[in-house]
Amino acid sequence: MKNEVKIFLESDLLERYLVGETSYEEEVRVEHYLDTYPEVEKEYNTLQDNLELYAKAHAKQAPLNIKEAVLDEIKSDIESDNSTKKSIPWYFIAACITTFLFGATTITLWKQNKLLSNEKNTVASQIENLKKDIVTTNSKLENIKSKYAVLNDPETRKYVIHGNERAKNLRSVAYINSKERISAINVVSMPDLPEDKEFKMWAEVNGEMVSLGVLEKADRKLMALPFQDNATNYKITIESKGNNDFASIDSEVANIKIEEEEK
Repeated sequence: MKNEVKIFLESDLLERYLVGETSYEEEVRVEHYLDTYPEVEKEYNTLQDNLELYAKAHAKQAPLNIKEAVLDEIKSDIESDNSTKKSIPWYFIAACITTFLFGATTITLWKQNKLLSNEKNTVASQIENLKKDIVTTNSKLENIKSKYAVLNDPETRKYVIHGNERAKNLRSVAYINSKERISAINVVSMPDLPEDKEFKMWAEVNGEMVSLGVLEKADRKLMALPFQDNATNYKITIESKGNNDFASIDSEVANIKIEEEEK
């Protein structure tokens, strides 16, 4: 099925065309699709059949007082008409009026049912979005709890970091807890870099540098860092964006030597 036909069928144009609620331009468009695409015509016929079944299921008998009033009026007109012309049978007019009332009632019920269905779908969607928001909020709370747990533990060691000549304005504080295997950093300030450069943090483990990720300005917020066992040093370097494999020799701007008791 063509994409444009799929989009057309997913809209409500066919339903509104069926009950006479489309504009002239929409009628032209619907009739074009009906004449061009057999699947559209099939869907339209299905809607007609469903509407007929719905009408029969919810049919209501016309009030008796209306029927009697119509019959009295017809009888009065017949008696006063002395013309030789053949008049329309009263039962034909009564049938037309009853059919009209039946059709109007059916369409009203069909619209009400569709409205209730749309409202039900809207409420279900809102409930689902609320559930997702709750899950996201709980996840953020757990993340915050994990970050700040490192600050309250007496085993946590604090390291104040100052940048060298390449990054004089770099100020940060690292928190490392080997017992709980937790590490975090608070970037207090950092100098601006060219667009193709970024600050990277590394852990030296057994003589090799392991990337811990990019350092960014976080408005003095605590950032979690991946903990590395047996790390002897933590280094901050200035690297080209996208370099996650190695730390350049001449790119180091700060170095944290881990104390012996911390290891």
